[in-house]
Amino acid sequence: MQTNIITKIVGYIIIIFIIISLNFFLPRMMPAGPLSGLTSSTQPVLEQYITYIVDLMHGDLGWSSSKNAPVWDVLIRSMKWTLLLVGSSTAIYISLGILLGAVSAWKKGKKTDVGLLILFISMAAFPPFFLGMLFIIYFGWKLDLFPRFGAQTLYIDYSTAFGTLLDILHHLFLPALTLTLTSIGVIYLLTRNSMLNVLDEEYIRTARAKGLGEWYIIRRHALKNAMLPIITLVALIAGLVITGTIFVETVFAYPGVGLLVSDAISAHDYPLLQGAFLFFAFAILAVNFTADRIYELLDPRVKED
Repeated sequence: MQTNIITKIVGYIIIIFIIISLNFFLPRMMPAGPLSGLTSSTQPVLEQYITYIVDLMHGDLGWSSSKNAPVWDVLIRSMKWTLLLVGSSTAIYISLGILLGAVSAWKKGKKTDVGLLILFISMAAFPPFFLGMLFIIYFGWKLDLFPRFGAQTLYIDYSTAFGTLLDILHHLFLPALTLTLTSIGVIYLLTRNSMLNVLDEEYIRTARAKGLGEWYIIRRHALKNAMLPIITLVALIAGLVITGTIFVETVFAYPGVGLLVSDAISAHDYPLLQGAFLFFAFAILAVNFTADRIYELLDPRVKED
């Protein structure tokens, strides 16, 4: 057990080192051009690399030419919006995907199962930017129910914190709905397939024979054992969700880190682009670390390996 923990810690340290190194060396391996400002130093590359590491340890990610501010300050202002969008939509699509996948498996072959399958397979076919544009056109322009861009209404001073919260949630609804609907299908399908495998097990038939309630059997027996592959998948698709976040924030002009990536590419602001890359890379790493911990809680045997 102790050896397993040490191995994982060493593994994460190596991954962090690789991420930071790639963030430094990749721009300097590209042909001269827009990146020449990053490589114009007369210092040897090794000295530049050491300076880069030291600066990172002090929170210095460089200067954003398009925002005319330190990259770290620019990222900090945008992180809260991305964390709000990704955090809320992730909580929703994981919870609903697991719940509806379990229901679909329990109702296999019935109208509920067929309807959910058609719905989520159809949703998975829509790219995030396309579904987002449809929502803007219909709910934003035609029905005028939700804001079409931004995270808050500009130039309005709300008298209460509750008013500010409602305004933020009002702006959040369509971007979060877009990200949720384009991500939920994978969780739903895996939960359904995992549950179908578990429901054929002998202990499920025994629980039914004892007269236990259907929902109790799903919650206490079937779903718990079907969760392991789901947790693994959540970690694996983190990168795809982040890619979707970039598109969603760009379509809705939602002021998160994803929109910063789009702006940085347009403005050739490579220090800002590097900073955003680090943010997303460490976010994916954090998701995988959390998934590892949850996996251990669900399956104690992992700790004993």
